[in-house]
Amino acid sequence: MKQAPLKFVERYYTDDLAERNTPETKFYLSWLKRIRGKTVLSLGCGPNLYDDVRFFGRKPREIVGIDLNRNNIYFLKRSRHPELLRSKQFLSRNKVKTRLVVGNILKPRKEFVGKFDAIYAMGVVGMLEERRLKNLLKLIHGYLRPNGIFLDVDWTDCQLSREKYKERQGYEWYSKEGPSIKRIGSLIKRAKFRIIEHGTYDVPNKKEYAWGKIYGYLAQK
Repeated sequence: MKQAPLKFVERYYTDDLAERNTPETKFYLSWLKRIRGKTVLSLGCGPNLYDDVRFFGRKPREIVGIDLNRNNIYFLKRSRHPELLRSKQFLSRNKVKTRLVVGNILKPRKEFVGKFDAIYAMGVVGMLEERRLKNLLKLIHGYLRPNGIFLDVDWTDCQLSREKYKERQGYEWYSKEGPSIKRIGSLIKRAKFRIIEHGTYDVPNKKEYAWGKIYGYLAQK
């Protein structure tokens, strides 16, 4: 995989911050309120991991982020961006232990089995083709403790320009191979989860926003 350069990661983070007050961002961040539990895992955590925790329904004792892109992890560790520093201070005040892992979420990790109360993925599950998604859902089920929750929030109906899409695809940041929204729900159920909440946001300005729909699935083991 071609690694996303640090400049791309930094731009992605600042662009995301600039959209914090939009209806689209408020919709997907609202799903993070469903995250509760002492130990939480973020799959494909990206550069927003520490910011995410500020929106959790209950602060965890430990947050683990795993990402294939080394520069996402480097950014979280080394960036001096003021908003990221505020998030780090928030974690410190709330005594949240953090762990960052460079790794492929599709490969099993023995140390994750039965460890987590909650697992979430933002903009990750929906880009995986069905065979890989089925395998990932099995891993997630095994990583969760009994009654643990899994949150999937994704974007679909891609409106990115050809150039931007090609760039993100090259970094494995996005792909159009993923199943439909309905099919993803079916696969989550087949993986022995019970879906307890589902919602879709139809983006009114999809050409400007670059996506047509945002959706969430909250499921329980």
